[in-house]
Amino acid sequence: MPSVDEIKLYVAASVQRTESAAIGIRGVLDRLDEALAQLRLTTVGSVHPTVAQALVRLEECRGKLIEAETLARGAIDAADQYRAII
Repeated sequence: MPSVDEIKLYVAASVQRTESAAIGIRGVLDRLDEALAQLRLTTVGSVHPTVAQALVRLEECRGKLIEAETLARGAIDAADQYRAII
């Protein structure tokens, strides 16, 4: 059975990996924002339904990534609280 200090180290490593993943999600969000802006600029005035569909899907993708980042940050906070308690 691992010691308390070992558990704290393992939790810290998990927090670090989760933080890295959250940073990666933020990078993807930034690129997605650029893609959305470019698509909007390129298709201004278009009434074709596939353009609207593309924009809606990209926005939905963006929203889910924001949710994923928020969940990851919440996990980091909870793990840090656990680490402080043990």
